Amino acid sequence: MATTTHFYLVFTLFLSVSISVRGNGFSVNLIHRDSPQSPFYNPLDALSDRMQKAARRSINRANHLKKLSSSTYSANYADGTISTSSCVVGIDYVMNISVGTPPRNVLVIDDTGTCKRLVEERKDTCENNLCEYFASYEDGDNSTGNLALETLTFASTNGRSVQLPNIAFGCGHNMGGSLNEMVSGLVGLGGGEFSLISQLGSKIESKFSYCLVPLYSVSSKFIFGSNAEMTGKDVVSTPLISEPSRKTFYYLKLEGISVNKNMVPFRSSASSTTEDDYIIIDSGTTFTYLPQEMYSELESEIKKAINVEPIIGPTGLDLCYPFDGSMRFPDVTVHFTNADIKLERENYFVPVGNNVVCLTFAPSDFGAYIYGSLSQINFLIEYALEEKKVYFKPTDCTKQG
Repeated sequence: MATTTHFYLVFTLFLSVSISVRGNGFSVNLIHRDSPQSPFYNPLDALSDRMQKAARRSINRANHLKKLSSSTYSANYADGTISTSSCVVGIDYVMNISVGTPPRNVLVIDDTGTCKRLVEERKDTCENNLCEYFASYEDGDNSTGNLALETLTFASTNGRSVQLPNIAFGCGHNMGGSLNEMVSGLVGLGGGEFSLISQLGSKIESKFSYCLVPLYSVSSKFIFGSNAEMTGKDVVSTPLISEPSRKTFYYLKLEGISVNKNMVPFRSSASSTTEDDYIIIDSGTTFTYLPQEMYSELESEIKKAINVEPIIGPTGLDLCYPFDGSMRFPDVTVHFTNADIKLERENYFVPVGNNVVCLTFAPSDFGAYIYGSLSQINFLIEYALEEKKVYFKPTDCTKQG
């Protein structure tokens, strides 16, 4: 266990950040974990290796999200210690930020599924506004340190900087697992009360957006504040579902998915609570996970439409095909309440190497239904938290300024 200092904010996605300031907002560059610009990049990994690792990460994350969305949390306040055992590490994008005065540069993970209790405050067990915490993760990562308020600084592409004072974060002194090797901590973009989004609140008009580029392409954009707003005839919106006991997550109502003109409705015989009828939109999960019953019907419709013999692909990917230029793909449209999202092929079939492509949808055996990052590529997506809406606009994210 190392004893170096690491910083934790309460939100998740992997970003390498450069920030431009425009009006009442600012934007950051998001770097995919498998990009050559990322510290996680391994040049020896083949595309099939990266996709298989992505599948494993997605399964682990979906299991985490299910536990976070259904567990009853309890914190141990003995000796001023705050314990959490259900934090989620979403590892698709990374971010550089600076902490303190003078600023110290650190690399952090960014995620829209936040660690819920990392910054639980109990004044009767804290001294001088400093509290101790312990956070552990199911993959073996862990961190022990102090909670504090500090100034975050984002470097600006125009030479200026953006300073965010009095932001609650965790300063980790003892780190275990991969966190010690690659990054200095976590940043939370979820809806929990101590996430960065919630702490900024009215300063960013409770709005943010992002535009994810195709895998391993140029950097994606994450925008805070009024600049996140989108306009145009191609913009559609769907209600953002609030679940008071699970503010961390952003829920949408999925009505179904069409393959050409055949509609596959959302259905799950496993639904036992209201939350089971919704889907979490999450940029930290690579693949999209659907109820088993719905997935089986969707897979059947896709097989009929493609009419090519499937092959075995990487572990964790259920439907794969040999790819050649003559292969025809169906039209696939995701139907949220009041919003029909027509996907491009790259949103629902991904190359995995050796001229093989695999479906980016998968069945959920863990009860968590998730709209993942591959389904969101080349869409500008705005979260308007006060309006309780999520907006979608088809966009070439490689050209988004």
